[in-house]
Amino acid sequence: MPCCDECISQRHSKCIGISSLASVVEKTNIEKSKDYVGKDINFILNFLDKLAHNKSENIQRGEKQYQNIKASISEIRVEINKHLDNLEKKICKEADTVWGQEKSKLTDFIKEIEEQKKRLNEMQDDLRTVQKHTSKLQSFLGLHQIEQQVHQCQRYVDEQNETVREVDIKLKQNDEIQILRKVQSLTSLGEVKVDETEITLRKEASFDREGQVELQYQPNINNMTMTIETKIQINVKDFTMISDMICLLDGRIIVVESGGISILTSDGKLRNNYLLIMNPGMSH
Repeated sequence: MPCCDECISQRHSKCIGISSLASVVEKTNIEKSKDYVGKDINFILNFLDKLAHNKSENIQRGEKQYQNIKASISEIRVEINKHLDNLEKKICKEADTVWGQEKSKLTDFIKEIEEQKKRLNEMQDDLRTVQKHTSKLQSFLGLHQIEQQVHQCQRYVDEQNETVREVDIKLKQNDEIQILRKVQSLTSLGEVKVDETEITLRKEASFDREGQVELQYQPNINNMTMTIETKIQINVKDFTMISDMICLLDGRIIVVESGGISILTSDGKLRNNYLLIMNPGMSH
């Protein structure tokens, strides 16, 4: 076991198998050690380069995925807007057609009213000329003719009172449009999640090192005895004649005397005394 000279002299002077570190280093092949350390550095650098390259590729792939998410959402919006634009054009064209037809009917009706008013105004003019320059018979016949025309206008007015109608243009929404109303209640188009996948980076096999120091032969050890020496201060004046002493595993000490047994603590202080009484028939 290599060890520095100071430790050998201070702590391991009695130890067996301890070699001087300086003498061991003299036998070491420094060039081979440098070569192995250099190979270890290159191995670590190579692995770190692979790790950094993997993360860089991950960033590039994530950037493309991020752009694809934005593009897909924009594409969905374009399709929805395009479809809504087509529906808007369709309903507006239908509204133009329906309103054009109804407007034409109303315009024609106004023209009819203007024609009836024109006729009535002419009747008023004719009515003023009756009896001015004509005979009574001619006046009667002219008045009768005007009266017949007034009756025709009256029938037209009576018919309109029964059949007159007003026109309102309204939009009856399709039941499916409720789907669009539900779109307004959407709080999100989805959720962006991170999908983590564990991959294994191949590591190049590290180099096996050869021993740089020749190991000394170590014999097999079958039995070993260890002696631990500890100094404990005991006041021997407390005892008359000590015949034996025993150290327990917990550090207590048993002192055997001719007349009894004393138990000491691990630091040598008296703890208990026990008196031994021998029966007369017993032998030592």
